[in-house]
Amino acid sequence: MSSMTCARIALLLALALATLPPCAPVARGDDRCAGVLQDDVCAEATGSCPAVPPPLGPTASAWPMFQHDVQHTGRSPHDGPTCPNVAWTRKLAGKILSAPALGGSAEGDALLVAAAKYPLCALDTATGDVRWCDAGQQGKLPDVSSPALGNGGLAYVGTRDNDFWAITVPPPAASQASVAWRQKICTDGDVSTSPILDDDGVVFMGSNSLAGGTLMAMCPGTERRVKWCVNPLGGTLRNVSPALSPAHDRLYVTYLGAVLVALDPASGAVLWRLPLQTQRNNLRSPNYTPVVHPVTGTIYVGLDGGLFAVDPGPLAGPPLPATTLLATRDTTRERIQSPPALDVGRARLYVGASRGNRSTFYAVGLDGTPVWSRTDLGHGRLRNTPPVIDASGRVYVALDRSVFALDPDDGHTLWRLDLASRIASSPIVAPGRIYLGTTNSTVVAIGDCP
Repeated sequence: MSSMTCARIALLLALALATLPPCAPVARGDDRCAGVLQDDVCAEATGSCPAVPPPLGPTASAWPMFQHDVQHTGRSPHDGPTCPNVAWTRKLAGKILSAPALGGSAEGDALLVAAAKYPLCALDTATGDVRWCDAGQQGKLPDVSSPALGNGGLAYVGTRDNDFWAITVPPPAASQASVAWRQKICTDGDVSTSPILDDDGVVFMGSNSLAGGTLMAMCPGTERRVKWCVNPLGGTLRNVSPALSPAHDRLYVTYLGAVLVALDPASGAVLWRLPLQTQRNNLRSPNYTPVVHPVTGTIYVGLDGGLFAVDPGPLAGPPLPATTLLATRDTTRERIQSPPALDVGRARLYVGASRGNRSTFYAVGLDGTPVWSRTDLGHGRLRNTPPVIDASGRVYVALDRSVFALDPDDGHTLWRLDLASRIASSPIVAPGRIYLGTTNSTVVAIGDCP
């Protein structure tokens, strides 16, 4: 190649480079994760919350949070459907792996669904029409975190991109929601826990946080503020929801699929830890959420080893030793990987256990006395699919692609509905209906029976 040709090529390259736009700066880590937060995820905790005008606490709706209430009883004050009529279905984008919630703005309730391609979608309860699925910011993968609603029109949900979201729910006519704030967990912390709200509006949520576990109390209001934070909690904190004692003076959560811990909800101070079994489970799909009796305060926990009951003891002291109500691992080699539902009136727990894809659904007394069981519901695993109960005691449970309504007295099938795809979470109960989501992105409303 001649020197003249080389000169021309050099000139053309120089002109081409001169016309290019300036290079964008190299992307760095999330700008909400300053170095101090990468070293100490709790560095922003203030220990207090500013005064926020009411309303505060959970939304007064038919189903405002995971398993209905802060004790996770799974019991609704309304009667659900008496037949398997499909009122409507709605296809969204992305798998639905968590239970929806009912609530919304002062102008009317909506069905809030965490779908994998959005943080949250709001559906019209009457028709299933989509009101909005856009919160105007990047952030997806809500995974197994069920939304919680309260504090005057906010929806809270966690995502696997290490964020905890507070979304302002707009009036029914709006086509887009807005984000009040996002809390980033800067220690690579998937937020796969389902949050709850105390009566004063404080929101409790957790994160896996590099398998060390982080538990946070977020202040109410539209400004992001961390009241308290515990890290490391002691181990993996995945797909569990905290629960409150009847007096709201203790906060309970499990970690590592083996240990129950009690904290002071006002400060986050650890009051006690109680290992319930030696075997641990770090997987994301099982759900070991504690369930609290709203009168006696007894804590019920389903783990791989079975169903346990814990008397928390006096406030200033340690808990009493755990009682094994159902030793499924030792007797049938089944694992419990969904929380039980608690029927206070009948003094009864309903819980599923599985060995591979063979499952048994149990009704047991609060002292562990067997009431009835079903081994013939079909092929599938009862994992992250806790049962729910309506006001008449009917029990609704999902297994694989089917949802059942069972009689509380003897467990016989009142009705059954088979769907086209798998159900990976629990239904929720509304007046005359239940709602649930499937892994092929479909929301199903069942009810409106004659």
